[in-house]
Amino acid sequence: MKPSSKYEKQLHKLGYTLIAGLDEAGRGSWAGPLVAGAVILPPNKKFKGIRDSKLLSPQKRQKLFLQITKNAVSWSVGIVSHQEIDKMGIIPANRLAFERAVKKLQITPEYLLVDGVRNFSSNIPHQFIIQGDRKIVSIAAASIIAKVIRDQILKTLHQLYPMYNFEKHKGYGTKEHLKYLSEYGPSEIHRLSYKPMLDEL
Repeated sequence: MKPSSKYEKQLHKLGYTLIAGLDEAGRGSWAGPLVAGAVILPPNKKFKGIRDSKLLSPQKRQKLFLQITKNAVSWSVGIVSHQEIDKMGIIPANRLAFERAVKKLQITPEYLLVDGVRNFSSNIPHQFIIQGDRKIVSIAAASIIAKVIRDQILKTLHQLYPMYNFEKHKGYGTKEHLKYLSEYGPSEIHRLSYKPMLDEL
């Protein structure tokens, strides 16, 4: 499924110009932060190759990231730490990440297109779309922003905790990650409220 600008065009006809797509990365990860991306794309510019970030190679994501950030009307990220996730749970953390991303946009959007189920409230008119990152180009762009920024964070954290190889699995629950967790126990950036870490404590 190729994302389209159909939703954005329908909203343009209703008088909305500044439409932000929102998506997050790292929701299921065992370590590190949750990162939400928010992107307002220019109405009349076409972006080739934008897809759900999970369907793109790292090289393609990076190329599109540079294209999006260079040409977007505005873009931002909202970051929620692993400590905050442990304290409030992933659904409130997801909501907070979206709120932070929208607040950090340099231009206030007139409408929000949000990936996923209804877990976010805003005074700005908004709509939730399940699998929006596969259907809507602005949400797919936000997924790329969130994924690239989060991967950069995990690469930096890899330098501090090389024994877990965060650079490779980005904190997700792979067999390799579970092996290192069994060997070394949870690090300071693991989400202690998630089951694998609870088993180790």
